[in-house]
Amino acid sequence: MKIAVDCRYLGKSGIGRVCEGILTHLDYAADEYYLIGDAKKLAPFSAAHIVADTSNPFSPKGMFCFPKALNRICDCLIVPNFIIPFGVRIPVYSVMHDLIFLDLPAIMTRSKTDYLIKKTLLARCMKKSRRIACVSEFTRSRCEHFFPKFAAKCFVNYNGLSEDVLAFDARGAVKTDTLVYVGNVKPHKGLKTLIEAYRMLPKGKYRLKIIGEREGFLTGMTADDLACEGVTFTGRLSDDALLTEIASAVFLVQPSFYEGFGLPPLEALWLGTRPIVSDIPVFREIYGDLPVTFFRTGDAASLRDAVLSADPCVQPDRQKIAEKYSYARFAATLRAVISEGKS
Repeated sequence: MKIAVDCRYLGKSGIGRVCEGILTHLDYAADEYYLIGDAKKLAPFSAAHIVADTSNPFSPKGMFCFPKALNRICDCLIVPNFIIPFGVRIPVYSVMHDLIFLDLPAIMTRSKTDYLIKKTLLARCMKKSRRIACVSEFTRSRCEHFFPKFAAKCFVNYNGLSEDVLAFDARGAVKTDTLVYVGNVKPHKGLKTLIEAYRMLPKGKYRLKIIGEREGFLTGMTADDLACEGVTFTGRLSDDALLTEIASAVFLVQPSFYEGFGLPPLEALWLGTRPIVSDIPVFREIYGDLPVTFFRTGDAASLRDAVLSADPCVQPDRQKIAEKYSYARFAATLRAVISEGKS
């Protein structure tokens, strides 16, 4: 088959890592791939045809610049998100990460117009996609809730651990008295709960590192709310530096009150660091049978107690994790679904 892939998300957090994971595990000998995106970022995938496009897929311009020639060449298009470019005339296979814009419109959309645009794009994705890979059963259930007419298109295809995580040698990591949080500071991430809980801990017992972008998001907090002695914002780190920070932390804390999957706790487990996570449905789905510590969502005192009582020692079943949460499996499942659509 000849398959196009929208790779303009490479380099972006979250979706970019999923896109990279898929690209790394495609069988370029079995199929002919046309990768749309930044030629420099796509250089490692030289076995594919590179269709140069540096447009932002989230921008109006980026939504209208699909290479029309691919409609004549390719059998289908893989889109690692819900934004399907206009002008696509071939079957689309999309990846749905979450429906947070519909579940939490008050904090995740800037205006009624913004909400209606996102809702329209989500509905268009549900209607136009031949099949939709949902990264969790929770996300699949939200698709069913909001778009019951198209629910049969959805199937669960879990995110995986990237190759840099799988290959990282954490045996030399020296544990420190550091708590780490990995992610952005969007409102649903629970940073307010985390900061409140940190202030309740015995002074000087732990340091807290918040790894990710501090600026550019609606946090629901002021700079004073985020300022606290012992708290460091690192900004974005290189992959190696990020994994080193996670491996050397005593706990990774993920206080989100909404996620479509939530990958950092899985990375922490692989690197030998116990996650402390909020008790939300998707975390119960992904981590319910793994060695993590749950706390009551949005409850700073419960998070404080979890930090003080959790056992820092963790010995996860890495084989079990690698088998279930693998981008090789993700890519193979997606390819099988595309093949079914051709038959």
